[in-house]
Amino acid sequence: MTTVDSVVLAAYFLFILAATLGFRRFATDSSQFINAGGSLVWWMAGATAFMTQFSAWTFTGAAAKAYEDGIAVLALFWGNALGFFIAARYFAARYRKLRVETPMQVIRQRFGRPTEQLFTWLQFPLSTVSAAFWLNGLAIFAAALFGISLGATIVTTGVVVTFIAISGGSWTVSATNVVQLVMLLAVTVVTGGFALYQAGGPGALTVQFPTDFITGSNLNHSSIFLFWVTAMLAKQTLSTNNAITCYRFLVTRNEAEAQKAARLAGVLFLLGPVLWFIPPWVAAIDNAQLQTLYPNLGGSAGNAAYLYFVDHYMPPGTVGLIMAAMTAATISPMTTALNRNAGIFVRNVYQGCRRRDFSEPQLLRAGKLATLASGLAATATALLLSAIESIGFFDLMMLFGALLQLPLAIPALLAVVIRRTPDWAGWSTVLVGLGVSLFMQFAFPLSWVTSLISEQPLTARETIDLRVAATVAAQVLITGGYFCLSQLWFAPLKSRRGRELARFTMNLRRPLAASEQAGADTRQGLYLGRLLILTGTATGLLCLPAGAGPETALFLLMGGTMITAGISMLR
Repeated sequence: MTTVDSVVLAAYFLFILAATLGFRRFATDSSQFINAGGSLVWWMAGATAFMTQFSAWTFTGAAAKAYEDGIAVLALFWGNALGFFIAARYFAARYRKLRVETPMQVIRQRFGRPTEQLFTWLQFPLSTVSAAFWLNGLAIFAAALFGISLGATIVTTGVVVTFIAISGGSWTVSATNVVQLVMLLAVTVVTGGFALYQAGGPGALTVQFPTDFITGSNLNHSSIFLFWVTAMLAKQTLSTNNAITCYRFLVTRNEAEAQKAARLAGVLFLLGPVLWFIPPWVAAIDNAQLQTLYPNLGGSAGNAAYLYFVDHYMPPGTVGLIMAAMTAATISPMTTALNRNAGIFVRNVYQGCRRRDFSEPQLLRAGKLATLASGLAATATALLLSAIESIGFFDLMMLFGALLQLPLAIPALLAVVIRRTPDWAGWSTVLVGLGVSLFMQFAFPLSWVTSLISEQPLTARETIDLRVAATVAAQVLITGGYFCLSQLWFAPLKSRRGRELARFTMNLRRPLAASEQAGADTRQGLYLGRLLILTGTATGLLCLPAGAGPETALFLLMGGTMITAGISMLR
């Protein structure tokens, strides 16, 4: 890493600090801190929805998958695109019309307080583990780049993320997400386009890839691959549309803007990942000896496939920009997760358990303390996960989602689709889902499935892919089926719960009135536009120390993209 790269990275952290301090003034009460008062314009909400669905793990663990198995990794990200397009058509508007501030308020209205508390206390550790995965993705990249320990990177990033989330809550989170989205796309899309040029175009890239570009390596049964792809599409659709992740749409001004935000995220996921994974594919074509080049990563050297291309093909200064982009990809989902946890704690625990009114300063203070606790817990968990070496980073993330997140996601999604179920359907479906996960992980006979396919044994990749895909299928069929069957025991309620359910159903159908919508704040575009113009100008000036050569034009292209985005926000 050159001096120019170090200066670029330092400038990025100063820039994010300035953006954080600039937007902290918007969070004047607990509602502004939790969901920006429901006043974000659609492009800010869409940027947040996009940035919170991936992290630096995309450019480490997922890049390793691309390096080894070609285009197969896109199933995961196109699953996100499919999920957001479905959200734009059905879920986004409905969640916004529920007139709530946190996801757990949706669960409370639909299933009652017992299920709300179960979801709340399960969500805290699950979101903490997710944040720990994101931190590890960045730590792997930094370790390969700087040769420093994973622990030092995890602690440093954890402190920065916690500071951003505490400073201004949803406002600073959403604002920095927009800035980091433009920067990340400008840098990674230009890098991907240049990698495609170096490979000789799409045709040459496909032909020269060392294994089958569609299915990848270590695959004896194509049926398992197709099963895995289908499972990933289903898993990501559940991930993007369940009530636990509906916070992406609650920050918008109305249901129409929630739909626009979902469409924006869908389009970005449809196009962006294709260019993200071209650099790892070029590394595979080069037959890069990653373990030799990045010995400090040991058996996880495949996670440095993206960095290899930047190191060997891009001009000085790009490594610093890429590292800044990876940091942005980690800061965005983490700050959003910490902010979401703070909102859940304030509205569903702090106010719900203590039977008295609180002043706004007290609620704001509770939110900031909850953010601090979540940040410290995520950092500590990341340090523990960094010691796990028995399974690949990509596979570990997939298993986590299939085993632990789906049992909550399925009833949380069906809650707004099937409404004639008893309250106990919520918490009991979670227990059924956790039971399915335990069975699929520890008792499911993979050898029995193998015998049905063929006599040929499974490879290590197929074993993991089959377990993940089978777990997703079992969750959808058994856990989802159980929830649907609970309709047989539905009986209309006439108590206060009956009135709550009636209001829930009515809100799903009733558009937001003009009086229920926050006014658009034009300061959002003005502040962000100026920040992006400043960032783009600084990025374009990197062509000066880089010297002569066609590669230096890449800095002008990156900077020009940021400036164009900034100017469009000023209008």
